[in-house]
This record gives sequence, C-alpha cells and structure tokens, in this order.
Amino acid sequence: MTPLNALVFGLGLFFIGLHLVGDNLKALSGGRFRDAIARTTRRPPARLALGLASGALMQSATAVTFICVSLVAAELLTANAASLVIVWSNVGLTVLAFIATLDIHPAVAFLVGGAGIVMGVVRNRTWRTVASVLIGIGLILFGLEQMSAGAAPLKDEPWFRDAIGLAVSSPPLAFLSGILVASILQSNSGATLMIITLANAGALDLPDAALMIYGTNLGAITLRLMLAAGLRGQALRLVRMEDFFCLLGGGLMVGLYYLERSGIPLVLALSGAISDATGTRLAILFLLSNLIPALALSPVIPLVAGLLAKIWPGEAPDVPGAPKFLQTQALDDAATALALIRKELARLLRRVTGEPGAPRDASEDTGPAADFEQLANAIEKFASQLAARAPMSEGEALKLHALRSALSGIRHLEEAARLFVARAQVPGVIAPDQRPGLEKSLLELLGAMAKAMDEDDIAAITAIRDRTRIHGDFVREIRRQLGPSSGGSLDQSALFVDFEFVAWALHHLTKILVRLEPPRQPPATG
Repeated sequence: MTPLNALVFGLGLFFIGLHLVGDNLKALSGGRFRDAIARTTRRPPARLALGLASGALMQSATAVTFICVSLVAAELLTANAASLVIVWSNVGLTVLAFIATLDIHPAVAFLVGGAGIVMGVVRNRTWRTVASVLIGIGLILFGLEQMSAGAAPLKDEPWFRDAIGLAVSSPPLAFLSGILVASILQSNSGATLMIITLANAGALDLPDAALMIYGTNLGAITLRLMLAAGLRGQALRLVRMEDFFCLLGGGLMVGLYYLERSGIPLVLALSGAISDATGTRLAILFLLSNLIPALALSPVIPLVAGLLAKIWPGEAPDVPGAPKFLQTQALDDAATALALIRKELARLLRRVTGEPGAPRDASEDTGPAADFEQLANAIEKFASQLAARAPMSEGEALKLHALRSALSGIRHLEEAARLFVARAQVPGVIAPDQRPGLEKSLLELLGAMAKAMDEDDIAAITAIRDRTRIHGDFVREIRRQLGPSSGGSLDQSALFVDFEFVAWALHHLTKILVRLEPPRQPPATG
C-alpha cells in the first residue's frame, strides 16, 4: 500500500469510527443524561461534574448544548444551570485525545474483534450499542495508525510538505486551518486527533499543531449556526453561550501563544514539564484550551447571559397554530423529545375552549378551529419523525404510542366540546340562565386538565378521571339538569348526550395519561 493510499484509508476508517462513537454514545447516554440533568441540584459542583461526564460520554459539546436547549424548553432545567453544563462539557470531551495517546494500538484487533462477536451473538440492545462504541474506538485508533504510517513518508514529498507549509505558514493561518479542519469533520475532538497524528508523524511542528488545536473549538460554530436556524429567545441564547465559550477559548489561547513567543513560559512550557511525548503534550494543550475558558467563564455566566439577552432579546412568539416546544434538534434524543411532545399536547389542550362551530373538516381556513388543527398536525408530524429517526427503548416506544393516543383523544375532545357549546347556544334548547353555568363547568374541567397535564400532576389527572366517570356524581348532576328525568325537551336530552360525550372523551384522555410514567422532578432553581 502506497503512503497516499494508507493516508486515505486511515482517514476513511477514522471518519467511520468517529460517527460510530458519536451516534452510539448519544444513543447510550442521551436518556440517562436527560434523567440526571433533570435532577440536577442547586449546587454548581454537581452541574459541573455532569457537564464533564456528558462531554466525555457524548464527545460532542454541540449535542450536549441542544439537549440542554430542549430540557430548558420543557422547563426541566433552568438556563443558568444549562449554561454551566454546556461550558464544562467542552472540558469532558477532551478525554478521547488522551485515550488516543495511550499505547493500546496492539489491542485494537482484539477490541474490534471482540466487539464484533458481541454484535453478532448478543441481542440485547444496550450491549450491542456498547459494542458499536468499542468498534468505533477501535476504528478510530486503527485509522490514526494508518494515517500516521502514511503521513510519515509523505512528509518528505514536496507537494505534501508545501501543502502543510502553506497551512501553517503563519500563526493566523495555522489557527484558521484548525477551524477549517474542525468545520469539515464537524468535531473538534476528531480534528484534534488528526492534528496529533500528523504531529506524531513529524508533519507538523508542536507550536503549529498547538495553534491548529486552539482553532478547532471555533470550527463547530458553523454547524451550530445551521442547527440553530429557527430558534428564538432563550433557546438561541443557550446556543450562543456555547459559541461565546469557543470564541473566548480561542482568543485566550492565541493570546497566551503570543505571550509565550515573547519569552514568558506558559501553556507550552507547562505541557513540556508534564511530558516529553508530542502527542501527550498536544492532548494537554487541548485540555487547557477548554479548561482555561471554562474556569474564566463559569463565575460570570449570569453576566454573559444578560449580555446575550440584550443582543438576542425576547422569547419565541406564541403563534396559536405553530408549535412552541417542539424542536427538530430534540429528535436525536427520544426521552427529551417525548417530554416536549407532552408539553405541546398540554398547550393544544388549552386550545379546546368549546368555541361553537362546524366540524373541523368543514371549518374555515382561519380561526381557533384551524389553529387547533394546524398545531395538532404539527405534533403528529413530529411524533412520526421521532418514531422513524430516534433509537428508542421499549418503554419510550410505549410512551410515544400513549402520547399519540392522547393526541387523538384531544382531537375527539375538541370536536365534542365545540358541538356541545354549539347546541347549547341554539335558542330554546335551555334557559338562558343555565347556559353560563354549563359552559363554566366545561371550561373549568378543560382548564384543570390542561394544567395537570402541563405539570405532569398525576394526582390531579387521577382526580379528573374519577370526576368524569359516566356514572359519577358530576355527570349525574348534569343529567339531572338536562336529562329526560328532569322533564326536559328532546333537544335538552341531545345536549346532555353531547356533554356526556365530552366527559367520556376527557375521561378516556385521563386514563391514557395515568398510564404514562410518573412525573419528572421539578427543574433546579438558581
């Protein structure tokens, strides 16, 4: 195999391994991360530790950022707590660079082979995901080994030497080259591993490689600009907090680089004091390029958040027919997406006001009925995308099925409520002084149900379930007022049947929601 073939082959293996590790670590840790972060206490050290763990597990600060965005949208986490987790996830992801410097390459064959056997024999989903992660790590290490083998002889080739020389011909160009590599790979840790490999092969001097590593954090900003399209308010500000961290880190490390060139021993000298190995020194510099800005930013997060609020003020507008909580970015984490669907269903339920009108399929293109249908369709589309895209556990799949059943129930409830109020407003059906009481009872029930669903209040939902039983006291009282036993007209009897259907639809909805998992912990304050 020629050196160029080895380099390209290693690069291909590296890309495959990087995607295997990233995708499967997110699948493996995303739900657990969400559960842990939702239980985060008021103590900043707990959030800091959670940020470190999430970055190490997911190997992507961008993935952590968008999970935090979704958790804040679902009101499971405060913005300040999310910001601290996001900042320290950047420090956690540097662990892969240190793993790559260890002398474990002889074990790569056993790592990939053993994980492959597990994939072929074991049917447990979790173990198969773990095996995929190990295969990914093995391919990354083998790919880096092949790249190093190819780069070593290529560094003496004029065209290769000229290309590398042009990329690092000046400190600003070396810094920009790091940004470019990370933008292409969409991973600062992956870009750093490539840079370390080239430096180990002698293709890059340590100061040039250090500058490229300092630029890798900024490379992910391009990806976040695309992913954040459509975000507004607090969600956008959290993404910008991560961007601010990257800009701060890049600026600080470049400043330290120039100070060190002037003769002041700083980070390069520190890495040399710790280790003589080029790869280890660069891994240490990668850690410092994330640790220093994290230490600098953490105490002033509220001040930075205030500054970002001035630049990107306001919150996402509450458009009646458009989703408020659903975010495309949340589709990569099933547990978070399910929480957002529930929040959106509660918002949809608040739109069941009992405003009279024709059935939805005959209604006009604008107005409350059209807004309700538009929002319901958006929720159904999001649920379908989630089912087709995100890897889900059996419990998550069952919860998604229950939420889609709840959506169908809310649609039936809205139809029943509108027809009931429309019949109640027909002159002569009931006495004028009876109508406000009936409509008030209906609206109180719907409002209580929406509030209980929004707050995941299982006790309140259970109380509404008991209240809306067909043979319960509440329905019997309405029957006494409107049913045949009260001597009412046929229209009054029909009106009671309409109300009874509303009660049945609401009762059916409560039974679906009670079957869902227990409520989440309230968000941490502070």
